[in-house]
Amino acid sequence: MTAHTDHSTREAGRSPATHGKGENMTSVLDGKVAVVTGAASGIGAAVAAGLDAAGAVVIGIDLNEPAADRKAQFDQFIVGDVSDAQTWTAATAAAERHARWDILVNNAALQIEENILDTDPETFARVLDVNVIGAFRGIRAAVPTMSRGASIINIGSIMGFTADPLLGAYPASKAAVLNLTRTTALALGPRGIRVNAVCPGSVLTPLTTRILDLTDDPAAAERRLTSLSPMNELCTVEEVAAIVTFLAGDASSGMNGSTLVADKGLTAANPEWVLSAEILNASAASTAGGAS
Repeated sequence: MTAHTDHSTREAGRSPATHGKGENMTSVLDGKVAVVTGAASGIGAAVAAGLDAAGAVVIGIDLNEPAADRKAQFDQFIVGDVSDAQTWTAATAAAERHARWDILVNNAALQIEENILDTDPETFARVLDVNVIGAFRGIRAAVPTMSRGASIINIGSIMGFTADPLLGAYPASKAAVLNLTRTTALALGPRGIRVNAVCPGSVLTPLTTRILDLTDDPAAAERRLTSLSPMNELCTVEEVAAIVTFLAGDASSGMNGSTLVADKGLTAANPEWVLSAEILNASAASTAGGAS
């Protein structure tokens, strides 16, 4: 049985769509109902906060409850697994309380740090079950309640078009998410429902920090990872959330089947970039040191 926490009466006299917003704030998603998976932490939590700030009624889904200070941003929170049909039955019921479902953000993901050559078929299947079939279940659940102007945003990864053998099935699953995005965008286009994807690069979330923790010196590994970024910084969860909010609103109405990359320019580089970065960074440091 899927458990849930109802926060619909969190503030008397105000509707969920205006909760927490300034009275004069322009809310681009006012009254729209959004479901966000993997919403308890990381990118999902930031996305939920961003949609809430933009005026949406947010329904969260995660295996874990959100932190106490985040609960107020949710109209309802469903504790469940996106690969479980019951979770989506609960999400549909939550959206139907508002008689609409305008936004779906498929963010929940499973990443297992394991060499692809050591990954057994059961583990491989489990990753695809959460990352790909979970998103597919979400789309199937949302579409019957969605109408023209609705937006589905799948959180992919730059691993959808690059690779890392130590992440096992994860890159394959994210490549599948990108083609799921394109395929459903074509299928739902005639109904006026848009489907797009956001592909973050390295973002400091529990998924990334677990990789850093596998090294002998996580702090040094983080510095090295950051040094490979053309902007000498990693993308933040808030930056990813801002892109999702854009895709959820009418300002992106011309976009369907698109993939937006949020990686600070990393995938614009080639292998020689490592050398170029060292030269550019040295030059920038010399210029800064000589400035008066």
